[in-house]
Amino acid sequence: MSLMAALKRLLGGERPPKAERWGAGGPIYEWLEGDYRWFRQDELVHRCILVNAFFSTMASGFDTVLEASRPGVDVADYRFVKERIDEFNRRVNLDLALFIAQVKRSIYGRAGFEIVLRADGSPSRLLPLRSESLRPRLDESWNLIGFDYQGRRGFYTPDEVLYFVNLPLEADMVGVSDIEPIRAVCRARHELLREDFPEIIRSLWAPYIILRADTRGLAADEVDRVLEELVEVLKAGKSIVVNESVEAQVVPLSPDIKGLVELLDRLDQAIIANFAVPRLLLGRPVENRATAYAELEAYINGPIAHIRRYLKREVERQWYQRWTRWILSERGLDDENPPVVVKHRWRPLRLRDLYEMMRGVSLLWGRGEGPLAGRLEKVWELLGWDPSELGEEP
Repeated sequence: MSLMAALKRLLGGERPPKAERWGAGGPIYEWLEGDYRWFRQDELVHRCILVNAFFSTMASGFDTVLEASRPGVDVADYRFVKERIDEFNRRVNLDLALFIAQVKRSIYGRAGFEIVLRADGSPSRLLPLRSESLRPRLDESWNLIGFDYQGRRGFYTPDEVLYFVNLPLEADMVGVSDIEPIRAVCRARHELLREDFPEIIRSLWAPYIILRADTRGLAADEVDRVLEELVEVLKAGKSIVVNESVEAQVVPLSPDIKGLVELLDRLDQAIIANFAVPRLLLGRPVENRATAYAELEAYINGPIAHIRRYLKREVERQWYQRWTRWILSERGLDDENPPVVVKHRWRPLRLRDLYEMMRGVSLLWGRGEGPLAGRLEKVWELLGWDPSELGEEP
């Protein structure tokens, strides 16, 4: 950070972040490596991760609740604690931070944010850190003592980072990527869609042709020139006129398109099953409304409830407890044994409302004969899906 930028931040009441800025042309955009590559390049993986993050953090929002930590405490006397916590949450845009945390912990297995402070010590913002460069440091008793970042040991202290882990199977606090089990599937799907299918389309539209040119009687340099000209003019849909003796043979190709489409469908199902996202939320066909509702209910009460439970506990432990003590200490009150605690409460996801909305859209579609018949883009828009995913043909 330049001296002028640092002065502006200090004068504006914010301490400069410790993390160095990565420009738009930095390595993270030039090199799509590891599991991050599949999030950026595979549209199904991308959609599944975003759907999980949206429904777990943004679909209904959250509230904070003030509770007494011991008997005899009147919560009303400490309403200022909740008010300041809510102010901090709005200031750092905690909703968006939790959404980003879920996306990144799903990709990398972990997510961290530098807690940038104001001059008075209160939080100013949460700066997302590069997950692949962030590693927790533990002592011999497996206690967190700091974080390494971008190759610098102990760059952050524990209270400088808001940290989340995905599937912490071990005590190392590194986590596991959700993409790891389907790396081979992503690679196969990528090759099928980006390499095999385009090649098949080209071969069907412009079949392979073998040309036999009679170059007897031509000089060596003339032979090379004639062959190069034939290759140059041999374009699909173009007329070819030559005055040499040339014979053409079309190579018949019959690719198993049906088998390839079935293979693609199986690869898609493997990715969808890995992320446990209901087919209805991905615009995939479902047998009937009962099946759709059962999938949605299992989704909300299963994977989404699990994600929410983890994020709630970490936010309360790392964020609310810290700032509750800070607020009390600013008032000269007991911050070692706080009389109140702030709880994170996710608002319930109204599954019935979601289902009824989809049912209503289905009735308006009316199997292609209702008021929305022929307006598939409008159907996608009403369901909150991206109409561009329909392609050119509905």
